[in-house]
Amino acid sequence: MQTTVDVDSAQIERLFSRLCDQNRTSASQSDRSIVQQSKQRINSDQVDQPAINLVAANDLLRNRPEKSLRLLSQLPINQEPDSDRSQIAGFACVLTNRYQDADQYLTQSVNLDPHRPDCWTLLGKLSEFKGHETRAIEFYKRAVVLDQTSYDSAIALSQIHARQNNLQDAIHTLRVCLLRDLRAPKLNIALAKLLRRRATVLRLKRKNIQSIRLLNEALDCYLTANASDPNARSLLSQGRLQQKLNQFHAARESFTQAVSRDPRSAAALTMLAVSNVDCGDLEAAITHFQSALDIDSRRAFTHFRYSRAQKFIDGPETRTYISLLRSMLAEPGHKRSGGHKRSGRVLLHFALAKVLEDTGDYDAAWHNYDQANRLKTRHASTQSEATIGKESIAHKTDSRSAPSSKAAFARRVSETAATYSRGFFRDLADIGSKSDTPIFIVGMPRSGTTLTEQILSSHPNVSGAGELHFLDHIHQDLKRVEEGIATRQLSSEWFRKSADFYLAQLEQYRGGRQHVTDKMPTNFMHLGLISTLFPNAKIIHCKRNPLDVFVSSYCQNLRAPFCDLEQLVDYYHNYRRLMRHWHNVLPIKIHTVQYESLTNDPLTHSRELVEHCGLEWDEQCLDFHKNDRAVHTPSKWQVRQPMYRSSVEKWRRYEQYLKPIETKVQAILAEFDS
Repeated sequence: MQTTVDVDSAQIERLFSRLCDQNRTSASQSDRSIVQQSKQRINSDQVDQPAINLVAANDLLRNRPEKSLRLLSQLPINQEPDSDRSQIAGFACVLTNRYQDADQYLTQSVNLDPHRPDCWTLLGKLSEFKGHETRAIEFYKRAVVLDQTSYDSAIALSQIHARQNNLQDAIHTLRVCLLRDLRAPKLNIALAKLLRRRATVLRLKRKNIQSIRLLNEALDCYLTANASDPNARSLLSQGRLQQKLNQFHAARESFTQAVSRDPRSAAALTMLAVSNVDCGDLEAAITHFQSALDIDSRRAFTHFRYSRAQKFIDGPETRTYISLLRSMLAEPGHKRSGGHKRSGRVLLHFALAKVLEDTGDYDAAWHNYDQANRLKTRHASTQSEATIGKESIAHKTDSRSAPSSKAAFARRVSETAATYSRGFFRDLADIGSKSDTPIFIVGMPRSGTTLTEQILSSHPNVSGAGELHFLDHIHQDLKRVEEGIATRQLSSEWFRKSADFYLAQLEQYRGGRQHVTDKMPTNFMHLGLISTLFPNAKIIHCKRNPLDVFVSSYCQNLRAPFCDLEQLVDYYHNYRRLMRHWHNVLPIKIHTVQYESLTNDPLTHSRELVEHCGLEWDEQCLDFHKNDRAVHTPSKWQVRQPMYRSSVEKWRRYEQYLKPIETKVQAILAEFDS
């Protein structure tokens, strides 16, 4: 519900310009000259209505609505009503909060001349203010027909539809208006926002493929708007959406443009820094992070990302930074007192923990990691089964995400294993695509999937796409179309279309190379579907000491179950259970990469990895840290360095804090590794 009504300055400018054109005596006459001429006319004839209208409109333009109303009031009461006079009075009354009078004047104006879109639009706003949305919709619809330039009415109408959760009508309203002017920046920006909102709704309904299409349409809207009228805010939105769509280099260019238009925007500088980390330019990233913090030292997100990009060493500067983070955390945790809300405190705890870990204060570091994760899980509600098993991008901190249900995940694993049996693969042996383009890298998060992909994507015949969600989208589509039909009874057409859809998405990452990697770790859940769709694909399974996996996950800003050690143990047990099933039944050979072995003897194991993919060895695979592709995972900092082993046995730094889960972990290892 609106709390105030206002007249847009552009509406006043349009009114003033039209009146100037009516009173202009020559094409070269300036607006200022016309106003002076009108004032002279009023001095000689105090009831010269066209002159009074123009001067009153000029007073509105100069933010003098009271003076405008006094000037209009000198006209005789019995003088013939005039639509311009009524519109000016209506605008002035809105600006002075006389909404009832404004409604009467504007109604009078459109009764005298119905071809006034700005009056209809303002009448709609006044009706909204009074809570009469049905009446407002009718006014906006009248304005939409007439409004060929500003599109304020269309945007206002779409906002009512959106408030009523009628996003399809809201989107349709703007799409129709765009047919008049495909480049209109305001329309494109407004439509992009609605498309993103609708995409979120579709994603929650598991209609992921449709959701992606809307996100791409939204990006087209931002690109169109910024081509016509670029500004820092819309460029920032454009870049964030490009990141979401894995267009990391394009996102960096958008953020660069945003900073060039607003060098004092801490948000734009932060996102440019994040993009530079993604693209491997750590030096530039750190500079931009520091610039952002110089402008706004209270941005928790900036501190979190900066702490991930920087390697801190003990010294006066680092100790000062630690003190700053601690002082921010010591503030009461609510906005009214100037402190940070919960999501910000989570980020600050993670930032402080990382700095303390770098400087060797492991006890204090763990305390802050623990505080961050407990803050996340304490306020989390039950997570839907649809989201179980998904790893969050490190900077995502959705307060609605929650610990996954142990029973639900275990049930899902059992159902998956029951569906994808040897008989299933035998019955559907010839149904998939013949393409050998995809290489799937799976495993637990933080198990070396990014390092493995970086090695492979350094090969001249392999392109790295990062963590793609398309297999999960196909899986969700499968669940929707089944509706009681057994998976093996689905038509071969569905499998063909799904494979074609996936391959079409890979094209944007291929870059002319033979293979494209998809390193979404939790695709281990979909290996049965993968083998059915792509029997010629390569599958690589990354393994790592589970305690290192748990600690590394706990030290990142991940969603449940990766922010809760007890849940993580159960998740790991079910992951191992499903992977054992895949090794027993999958018709595609699974190549295992053991993180500890890879870091100990990178040449041998990198050669085996490349050979498994059917490729000739290339020395560039050992220089993976020189690979300039974008990396958008928590491991982005590590893969910019040569191979190192400092993360092996990292869990021993925090061994005393892992005692509560140690027995369970040993039991799992005995069950699966004996």
